[in-house]
This record gives sequence, C-alpha cells and structure tokens, in this order.
Amino acid sequence: MDEELLPREKLEKYGPSSLTDAELIALIIRHGVKGINVFEATQLLLDEYKTLPTLEQASLKELSSKKGVGRVSAINLKAALEIGKRFHLQKLREKQDKITSPYEAYNICQDMIHLKSETVRAIFLDSKLNIITIKNISNGTANMSMVHPRDIFREAIIHNSISLIIVHNHPSGDSTPSINDVEITKTIAESGKIIGIPMNDHVIIGKNEYYSFSMGRRVEINE
Repeated sequence: MDEELLPREKLEKYGPSSLTDAELIALIIRHGVKGINVFEATQLLLDEYKTLPTLEQASLKELSSKKGVGRVSAINLKAALEIGKRFHLQKLREKQDKITSPYEAYNICQDMIHLKSETVRAIFLDSKLNIITIKNISNGTANMSMVHPRDIFREAIIHNSISLIIVHNHPSGDSTPSINDVEITKTIAESGKIIGIPMNDHVIIGKNEYYSFSMGRRVEINE
C-alpha cells in the first residue's frame, strides 16, 4: 500500500477499512487552522482521548475548544461518531431481538459503559420476552434514586409492555449497587406488581462487569 497517499486518495483506492483512526478523523475535520494542520490536530485529539469511544463522550463544547478543531469540525465529528454508535447498536439489536438473561440485557446496552454520567434505561418486553422498544428514562441523573417509577410505567403502558428490565450504568466502573440502588429497585418492583407489569431484572453496568438483581450478584466479563 502506498503510504504517501492522502486519506481521501487512500480511501478511494483501497477502501475505508484501509484508513487509520487518525486518517478517518482527519477526513471529517477536513482542515486545520493557522499554525496547526489537520493531521496535527487529529493526533492531538487521539493523544488526549486515546480511543474512539472515549472521544465520542467528549461534549461539543469540549471538542470545539481543542487546538485545530473549532465549532464546525467539532459538529461534524460529533455527528460522525453518533452515526457509528447508532450503527453498532442497530446491528446488535438486529441480532438480539429478545432478552432472556441478565447478560443479554448487559450486551444490548454496552454503549452505556462509556457514559460519563449516570443514565437509566428501560427495556420493554412483550409476552414472549421480545424487545418492544428501549427507552432512556433519565440522562445525567445524580443517582438512581431520582428516578420515579411513574416515568417508567407510563412508557410501559404506552408501549403495551408485558414486563420490563431496568438498566443503568455506574460511571465509576464498579457495578456494586448502592443503598439507593437497592431501595429504588424495591420500589419499582413493588409498583410493577401493583400495576401488573413486572420488572424482570435491574442490571447495573460497570466496566467489564455487571450486577444483576435477579441473580443477586456481580458478573465479570472476560474480554
């Protein structure tokens, strides 16, 4: 392969898989600014964020402030990273259309591993445990205790859900449930019994691990 080719020429000749992460980002950013070219700006980003999942978590404001990037390039980069994330999730959900175990709940919500703030998600299921839809109940909530069961079961009723699974992440990477996690899980489970829409499980996602309330233990993921 001709290493002297610019990223655009390299893509045309050999396809997108031939490009490095740095070259792909350079194509999105397109140009640098005075005193720093696009390749230098791209390398600075990768030096700081290390991986694409970590880069994806950077805010638009944060990216815009980086040397050689700017607002327009940051917008383009955020859009491209979001497309990549959605593609991955859609492919994953095409392969997995039902949830029959805590691991499957963890697997389909793997994107939550890299979230910097605590997010609560509900997986709504039909009578055969097929996924009806997956909804974010809260984004950036201080802790799980701030979630109200009515917000969860309102969505469950709207989507004619027979049962549901709650999933939330611990940005610390430690999936061990807090006292608040335990209490709100009991509250949601009790509400589900009253309404007639049971909560099958509550899964807490950590780094290379998850905690399942239905199993009552933490499970490590060997990658």
